[in-house]
Amino acid sequence: MTVKIRFLGTGNAFADGGRSHACIHLEATGASLLLDCGGSSLPAIKKAMNPETIQAVAISHLHGDHFGGIPYFLMEQYFAGRKAPLAIGGPRELQQRSTRAGEALYKDFFGKITIDYGLSFVTLRETPVTLGGAEVSAHPVKHVAESDPHGLRVKIDGKLIAYSGDARWSEELVTVARGADLFICESTNFSKSDPAHLSYKDLIANRASLDCGRIILTHLGREALAHLAEMELEPAQDGMLVSL
Repeated sequence: MTVKIRFLGTGNAFADGGRSHACIHLEATGASLLLDCGGSSLPAIKKAMNPETIQAVAISHLHGDHFGGIPYFLMEQYFAGRKAPLAIGGPRELQQRSTRAGEALYKDFFGKITIDYGLSFVTLRETPVTLGGAEVSAHPVKHVAESDPHGLRVKIDGKLIAYSGDARWSEELVTVARGADLFICESTNFSKSDPAHLSYKDLIANRASLDCGRIILTHLGREALAHLAEMELEPAQDGMLVSL
């Protein structure tokens, strides 16, 4: 059994280093889902795959570089003639916020056109739900409270993949990462203190408390990118493909 993880977008909100917004594709037998779909995700998705093969999207929190690509994805799939249903899971206000974002961007489409390919939204919680052929659960983390931040745990084809979303260090990340074959963890900064985001130094200082296997760093900001050569943990890059 093989799970393929493709890092479509590994940048922060400001696209430091020319990196795309948060978007990670997980694929296994009978499963295909995105972890986050930031505002710039659609070009990266279309370079890598047929968007219609994506069965579901799991959103970690409500910041534009993590869910802002949903209106573009929904509209593109409508005009592409999508027939397969699409499920989107995430925080409690995801559907309302996505609808408002779509209406702000394309008022002539959202609110007037009925999407006819079976679109559904589900709130992700700590109890796992089936999403895109995988079992997905969401666990609160410390970030900007208004964004309703969560880390995600995905059981897919016999593997467990954990994803921090955006988070500063807290014991909640220990819960998110526990038992994971792969922990995809944000490292916006290298050593800079930030009330909303992890630094690489924070992560290294707490590595022993993380009961997980491989760690890959994502959501890399300018300071982190300037220190890649000093990192012992593995940084992701846009387009990188990993198999478990």
